[in-house]
Amino acid sequence: MKNRQDSNIECASTGTRRHFLKNFVVGTAFSSVMGRAWLGTLVADCQPIQQGAGILRVNVSGFQALKNENGSVRLALNAFTQNGTSNAFYPVLVNRGVNNQFFALDTRCTHQGCVVPPFNPTAGASVCPCHSSRFRIDGTVIPGSAALSSLQSFPVSFDGLDLLCIEIANLGYTVSETSVQSGSGPRVQLQFSTRTGVKYQVLFRQSLADTGAGAVVPFATTIGGAATSTVLTGNNAVATLFVDRTSDAGFYSVAVLVNAG
Repeated sequence: MKNRQDSNIECASTGTRRHFLKNFVVGTAFSSVMGRAWLGTLVADCQPIQQGAGILRVNVSGFQALKNENGSVRLALNAFTQNGTSNAFYPVLVNRGVNNQFFALDTRCTHQGCVVPPFNPTAGASVCPCHSSRFRIDGTVIPGSAALSSLQSFPVSFDGLDLLCIEIANLGYTVSETSVQSGSGPRVQLQFSTRTGVKYQVLFRQSLADTGAGAVVPFATTIGGAATSTVLTGNNAVATLFVDRTSDAGFYSVAVLVNAG
C-alpha cells in the first residue's frame, strides 16, 4: 500500500521509509470532570511561529469560566507546587478580557518564582500566594507589589468562534516514524524529544477523515517488549516507542496530557 502523509502532521502506519513530523504539537484542551486529564493532540490548523514552539489549542466553549469576561483557567503541562516546579513548564494561565480578548500568561511569579493562581475578579488581580504580588488580567504587575515586572505572556490567536491557540516556547517536538519487525510481528517505531515531567500518549486514527482525537494506543519501550504502557513521562531525552501495527492503513500522533492545576 502506498505511504501516506498529510501536511507532515500525521505519521503513516505503513511503509519502511522514515518519515518526519515537521510541524509541532499540540493540544486540544477539553473541560474535565473530577480532575480527569485534558488530552492534547497534534493538529494542523494552528502553526507556531517560533522554532521549537508548540501550540496549545483551547476550545473556549469547553470552559465555563472562559465564556465570560474576567474568566480565568490554569492549565498544567506537568506537576508543580505552590512554590514552583522542577519540571519543564509552569502552568499556563488563560484569562478572558473584554469581548474576544484573551491573554495567556506564564504563572511563574516574577518576584521569587511561586505559582500565580487564576485571576480573581473580586480582587481585580491574580494574587501570588507567597508574597501577595498582584497582576492584572493581562499579566501586568500592579504597583506596590513585591514583584517589579509583569508576567511573561504567550502569543495567542482566536478564531472569533471557539478556538484559542497559545504558542509556548520549547513545547514543540518532531516525531519520526519507521516500520520495524519484531518477534511478535510488525511494529511502528516512534521517536521524539521529550520535556521533563510532561506526559505523552500515542494516538491512532484510521483515516484523516476521523474528526476525533484518536484512540489511545499502548506501546512498548523496546522492540520486543510487551506493548502495555499508555503514558510516557518525559525526561528531557529522546524517547523511542514501539506500537503494534494492527492495520494496513492509519495514522499515528504523539499527544501531550494537560491537567487542571
